[in-house]
Amino acid sequence: MSDAEELTAPCGLYCGVCPLYQAQADKALAEKLASRRGLPIEVCKCSGCRPQKGHIVVMGEQICETYECCVKSKGFGFCYQCPDFPCSKLAPCADRAAEIPHNTKIYNLLLIQKEGVESLAKVADKLRHQYFRAKKVRPGGEPQL
Repeated sequence: MSDAEELTAPCGLYCGVCPLYQAQADKALAEKLASRRGLPIEVCKCSGCRPQKGHIVVMGEQICETYECCVKSKGFGFCYQCPDFPCSKLAPCADRAAEIPHNTKIYNLLLIQKEGVESLAKVADKLRHQYFRAKKVRPGGEPQL
């Protein structure tokens, strides 16, 4: 498995640009995240969905249902490989969309399906920045930074 695959969750989120992943190497970021969330610093560091086998401590004690379904139950690497794709586990939801980029999953998975996981890895930082900072000036138009 390539580094890009290892850092891309089955749902299409790219862990390499996640602040929890980056907090492993950035003590100040880890402290900031811990303070903001009222959690111990150790909980605010993550090595990624695949290395942690879907158990992301900051998400709770339960294994991620999408990881459980895709990888453990069905044996796929990515959700787009499943005949049930897209399913309700990937459905966009406005809840916490301002802090967690879950609404990008389908786009990311289709990009991986079309161009490969390395393509997502190359543009993941730009996509994350665009998700949190861009505006849709016109419905159907390009995001504007």
